[in-house]
Amino acid sequence: MKKIILIIFAVLAGISIAFARETKAKENLPQYFIEGIQGTAAQGTYNVKITIVSKKANDVTDDMLARCAVHGVLFKGFGNVQSRTQQKPLAGSAAAEASHADFFESFFKPGGTAVNYAQTVQSSRTTVKSGKEYKVSSIVTVNKEQLRKDLESADIIRGLNSIF
Repeated sequence: MKKIILIIFAVLAGISIAFARETKAKENLPQYFIEGIQGTAAQGTYNVKITIVSKKANDVTDDMLARCAVHGVLFKGFGNVQSRTQQKPLAGSAAAEASHADFFESFFKPGGTAVNYAQTVQSSRTTVKSGKEYKVSSIVTVNKEQLRKDLESADIIRGLNSIF
């Protein structure tokens, strides 16, 4: 009987630790939506529109928009409704985020290095009230080439040369 209780306790503890780790990683980023922007971007970059849902419009910073843009490019991918194109995520899937959780937790935290790969386009910010929440949007330019190089050198994602 004691063994069964001990096993149940160990399983519950493991589940709570995993949930706490996932929750902590999600705390660094708010709920957001990403979509591609039709038009021209400099070679090696993506232009994306990030929309963050927040209770207060003033809580959304350019730093937060940049971190969400990098996260979306890495793990969500994005589409463009007008040109009907899809861009796959650079890191493959969310499983890559879970397998390197320690790296990405510090990467996406406020003041982390994710903001070095993105820049918000000035005067593109819009705020729309939707019920009790605000939807804050901005166009963000993400430097995908430098992001890929740095994550390959850190052995977070596989390089294109590793296929051959």
